[in-house]
Amino acid sequence: MKIGIVIPARLESQRLPNKVLKKFLGISMIEHVWRRAVLAAPNLPIVIATDNIKIAKTCESFGAKAIVTKKRHLSGTSRVGEISSKLNWDYYIVLQADEILIEPRILRSLIRKLQKSRYVEFINVISPIMDKSELKDINIVKCVLRSNGSIISMFRESGLTCHINTQIKLTKKVSGVFAISHSSLQKLSSRKRYEISTAESIEQMKLIELGIAVNSLICDHNFHSVNTNTEAISALRILQTNSVQKKIMNNYI
Repeated sequence: MKIGIVIPARLESQRLPNKVLKKFLGISMIEHVWRRAVLAAPNLPIVIATDNIKIAKTCESFGAKAIVTKKRHLSGTSRVGEISSKLNWDYYIVLQADEILIEPRILRSLIRKLQKSRYVEFINVISPIMDKSELKDINIVKCVLRSNGSIISMFRESGLTCHINTQIKLTKKVSGVFAISHSSLQKLSSRKRYEISTAESIEQMKLIELGIAVNSLICDHNFHSVNTNTEAISALRILQTNSVQKKIMNNYI
């Protein structure tokens, strides 16, 4: 089974321009993410897929392999789909470039689950909703599960009407880290639009709309990605104060 990690990265983020090159404790966001992927899987190929020469050169300066893609893509997964013909792996671990707080242990757990599975199309890392504010935050993609751990649906705002504490218990956060088979990647990265995934801006919903089983890996917690300046400030504070995060950084700073 050929497995590799791809980190899709673009410069023109609407909510936080140039965010992947933004420095956190003297190191760019994209380098933090890449180094954590290396810590998790030093023996797997790791590639950064980007549409920007500046990002590519920055990545090459710290030793990462970067492949330059076309600029026009509907999503990061579409960018991964473009380079999949060059890589031709069986499975792609897609690690979004704004997952600066990703813990290597979570990536290792995802890889182990993938290796133990006889055959799966898709596995998304998810974690518990911690409080009411996360349930209401439309920047956090959420989901509900079947009893076997597969995902029924994804959304940004809860559609449940039960008591708030029950909603928090039933709802999980969806992270920007997932494993996808080569065949499902082609379907997910196609330019064909599907009504729900397009309206909600949740690319994984396309698989559910296609009837493909979306499995999950439940982690005890997972820190937020960085989409806004407020989230960038929060991420910096976590890097500076959280003992687990400081221990991770001690391995590469």
